[in-house]
Amino acid sequence: MRLTSLTAPDARLQLTDPAEIDALRRRAPHLFQRGLARPKVRRDAAIVILALIALGLLLWQGVPRLSAPLARLIPLQWERNLGLSFRDRLLAGAELCRTTAGSAALSRLIERLIMGLPAAAALTVVVADSETVNAFALPGGQVVILRGLLATAESADEVAAVLAHEIGHVSHRHPTQMAIRAFGIGLVGDLLTGEGSALVELAGEVGGALLLLSYSRDMERQADAFARDLLHRQGLSTNAMARFFARLHDRAPTGEYDKTLAYLNSHPPLAERIAASAEADAGVAALDADAWRALRRICD
Repeated sequence: MRLTSLTAPDARLQLTDPAEIDALRRRAPHLFQRGLARPKVRRDAAIVILALIALGLLLWQGVPRLSAPLARLIPLQWERNLGLSFRDRLLAGAELCRTTAGSAALSRLIERLIMGLPAAAALTVVVADSETVNAFALPGGQVVILRGLLATAESADEVAAVLAHEIGHVSHRHPTQMAIRAFGIGLVGDLLTGEGSALVELAGEVGGALLLLSYSRDMERQADAFARDLLHRQGLSTNAMARFFARLHDRAPTGEYDKTLAYLNSHPPLAERIAASAEADAGVAALDADAWRALRRICD
């Protein structure tokens, strides 16, 4: 047995005689305690457990609660640069669609939707050449529509409903909140593991993907409510939301729509969304027939 001294940290006493060790065991049994039987080990274990609980609470409640006020403090130019960075990562290999007639039709649809909105100038909408049925909002007012969604939609009214939903995310700055959460989780992991900036860098790399998958259902409900109000104020069809959601549901296996269709990932129950949008005004057409055809062929 080897003993150390509190008053002389460099001193060591080594015992090799079994009789001396047995005598010491009888006089000072606490010296022979191991594992959780030792008070210092129990104290350190309690500190670690409390720290993990505190980190868990921070990730579960602290980061989400702080993300909204922090998002409002980020300068719009920083937010826009962040959104462009995410967009470039997410659309790697997918070209942006810019036919003259299609772009004109898209601009007309956007102008119809954002008329009178205070943050209208910060909105940028692009169409990407991907067959995935999806649309998403990124920080800084970046909204991406994928070609697959245009091919699936049966009218410009349905595309307008989807765009209104994504504008709702932009208006509430949900994408920036999700980016803050992603970076916050990376920073907490960095503090926990002490691995330099590796986890923070990883959070930056996957942050854009998290934006597509991790909106809370409350955020989705906010975006839906914003979309219904926006469409109603602009005299457009809110009933188109219900038609679009119902058709997506019919295309997927029963109970599996949120796993098979990207646009419905992490959203509120589809029946709830359809019911909320069903009793609504038909409104006027978002685009005329020629403009709608041009928009659907924007990637040709």
